[in-house]
Amino acid sequence: MTDARSLTGELAATFTDVIHEVDTEIGENRTYGEGIGPHDEDDQVDALVNAVRARELFDGTVATAKSDSGAVSYPGGQSADLRIERGSTTEYCEAKLLRFQKANGNPSTRGFSKVFNPFQDHSPRSFIHDVSKLAESDIRARKIYLGLYYRPVDGAGSEIQSSEIAEKFAADVTHWTDHPISVDTVAQFSDLQHEVHQRGAIIVWTLDDQPRRFF
Repeated sequence: MTDARSLTGELAATFTDVIHEVDTEIGENRTYGEGIGPHDEDDQVDALVNAVRARELFDGTVATAKSDSGAVSYPGGQSADLRIERGSTTEYCEAKLLRFQKANGNPSTRGFSKVFNPFQDHSPRSFIHDVSKLAESDIRARKIYLGLYYRPVDGAGSEIQSSEIAEKFAADVTHWTDHPISVDTVAQFSDLQHEVHQRGAIIVWTLDDQPRRFF
């Protein structure tokens, strides 16, 4: 599924055009190995956005939490991870790593809970609660969610397709919150250099009940 309905989905598709370049250039994250996969979500998103911007692959402006924290802030003293604009359309986006194995290949229980735990509403807040946070915010702009999913090569989860993870998260959000979302984009990648974090997809979901007025 690559035909995006959102600006964020379009941006996600361009991420797969530059991810191998970023994978080579981003360097090693402490002791966790080479490539983009071991880095935290802010660094990954920012590096991908910078690479897309450098190659002029996206028609629009993009601010990230790392590069321009003021631009992603919104009423209530909160902030998103991305703000994407084109013409009269603005999208605020929450991003999360869907990385369920550690760099050594062992299962990451914390990584799973940071995405799917419906009871984890602080320190850190799970992705399910990120959905509610943005959905309930006083923003008259489109509300979008992006996941950087690393599909295991071996072990538990290795047989689960990226599209299945996308649908699983949408179903869990619908079950646990009052803010259903729909899968917008699943842009797959593979053949990255890290032996564990080498394949997956950039996944985008849209909030079903979008604000009626955009400014």
